[in-house]
Amino acid sequence: MQLFIGHLPNMQKWTNLSYANVATTSPKANQIALEWSESLARGGAAEFDADAEKNGMIPLRTATSKLLECPISDVCVSSSATEILCSLAWAIAPKKGKNIVSTKASFPSTVYPWKRVSEEFGAEIRLAPHDENYYTKPEDILSLIDENTAIVTISHVEYACGQRYNLKSFAKAAHDVGALFIVDATQSMGMVPINARDTGADAIVASGYKWLRGTYGAAVGYIAPEIQSLSPGIIGFRSHKDIWNMKAERLEFPDDASRFEFTTIHFGAALGLAASIDEITDIGIQKVWAHDLELTDLLIEGVLKSGLEIASPTNDEERSSIVSIKIPENFDTGEVVAKLQNDYGILATNRSGFLRISPHMDNTTEEIDFFLKSLREILSI
Repeated sequence: MQLFIGHLPNMQKWTNLSYANVATTSPKANQIALEWSESLARGGAAEFDADAEKNGMIPLRTATSKLLECPISDVCVSSSATEILCSLAWAIAPKKGKNIVSTKASFPSTVYPWKRVSEEFGAEIRLAPHDENYYTKPEDILSLIDENTAIVTISHVEYACGQRYNLKSFAKAAHDVGALFIVDATQSMGMVPINARDTGADAIVASGYKWLRGTYGAAVGYIAPEIQSLSPGIIGFRSHKDIWNMKAERLEFPDDASRFEFTTIHFGAALGLAASIDEITDIGIQKVWAHDLELTDLLIEGVLKSGLEIASPTNDEERSSIVSIKIPENFDTGEVVAKLQNDYGILATNRSGFLRISPHMDNTTEEIDFFLKSLREILSI
């Protein structure tokens, strides 16, 4: 079974089972990005004029609003998820006496902006521990939240083991003490259905080159109406509500989430990502999620039958399409990854010592079977 057929011709030599690392870019997104770059090379501003630049974020904001089931006014566009997180961190800037709660298992970019701000203003960073499988008990995170907590920030899906959190429970815990809840959904958006306002999150960010199947250079953010009055921590000429009314002596932010858009980006990447997201919504994010779970069911069954262990959660409440496999101690995980790629054309990832497999909507059950057969050959099991 395959939901979307359309690998680029030069990618047919690869079986990409590493969407948690880098997606096989949507052919449509790739074509749009290339055409935009070629138009600049051909005619510069004659083919991408002032109006096109002014409205260049709108298609991606529109596509994202449909995916997240929220108004376009809640959506902003950036070059990376980290940019939006940094802007939020400096906009909020918790002071001494406050604390910021996250996890040691988080991808570094989820925590680093808050760490830098805490060094400047004195807030305490509290990180919940993880076990040997990089699993973090939700109650260990919740136990760190108190009346002095200003920010709770987590990855919706953890990159190392694929653990998925219940966002509503963390939003409630944060809001009960007056804290904000910030989510990095780079490892979930495009795979897991997300109704942004229903999660209770104050902000959700995601880069476009993983599960959204875009390319590098474009990312999206959801900013809840309750915090759209924040003054962004990173600003530029696009921060003004009328970007071509350029006067250095004043700055008037837009009245919605677009105030977090501050500069020019790779508009080709943004326009391509909009098309890729539209592909997901046209298929239906629920169908994509069901397809990904079907693939991981097959993967988990095959791995366990081979006598190997899985580090990732497999229960319905916490699982995702990231499956981290424990490789026997007499094998080097990095060498297994290299052998899969060089000898079998299979793309996988070594993360935290695990063999991380992360199939998505372009993959088939036949490709999972091929991976399992290849892994057994490599490990002689």
